[in-house]
Amino acid sequence: MKNLKLPQDDYNAVVGHIVDYMEDKHDLQLGQFEAEFFLDELVKKLAPLFYNQGLNKAMDVINNNVLTLEELLDLEKEV
Repeated sequence: MKNLKLPQDDYNAVVGHIVDYMEDKHDLQLGQFEAEFFLDELVKKLAPLFYNQGLNKAMDVINNNVLTLEELLDLEKEV
């Protein structure tokens, strides 16, 4: 997780969104540096949560596929 990086175009777009959002919704003007720092902190905190959620969903898919495969193999044995 330490080496997690967004593509530069995506990173810049999110930084721009943060600047616009904070100004529009909170009347707070952030500079580029502050928005980048905020995004970096969010990524540090949120990336592991999203990663773990994705990993859990992938494991569920694998487990379901294994169960389906076991069921198919059981059917073949009966024939």
